[in-house]
Amino acid sequence: MSLKRRGRQPDLFKVLVVALAVGMTLTLGYQINLYHLDRAQPMAERAPTPPTIDG
Repeated sequence: MSLKRRGRQPDLFKVLVVALAVGMTLTLGYQINLYHLDRAQPMAERAPTPPTIDG
């Protein structure tokens, strides 16, 4: 008989679900921060500056 006691192995499905939940939460938080809290105009809506012509 072995006297070493091995701890329970973590369920890989539960680890995968937790990792996916953390990743989705971080992604959603980043998107909310990027699009709803930042009030800067996107590049597509900015008007180009008129060229300066010296003559």
